[in-house]
Amino acid sequence: MHATRQAEQPDSTASRARRIREVAGVFLRIGTIGFGGPAAHLAMMEDDVVRRRRWLTSQEFLDLVAVTNLIPGPNSTEMAIHIGYRRAGWPSP
Repeated sequence: MHATRQAEQPDSTASRARRIREVAGVFLRIGTIGFGGPAAHLAMMEDDVVRRRRWLTSQEFLDLVAVTNLIPGPNSTEMAIHIGYRRAGWPSP
């Protein structure tokens, strides 16, 4: 993966809030219209976050898919968590 991550760069509160809303909107849409199980969700995520929004490169996305295949549980949920972290970071206390 690339060394530069947007989640690690200092952001203003307004910018961070915008990113959180952006991530929530993307995954709300995918969760609402994404019929077909985890494979369909992953395809929609790739289209949205790699091709349209360019939040991740294709290689970064594939690396995250490889990592989620090693972790027990639903891959699409794990990918959503990873992508959300990469885009908006951890929630502030």
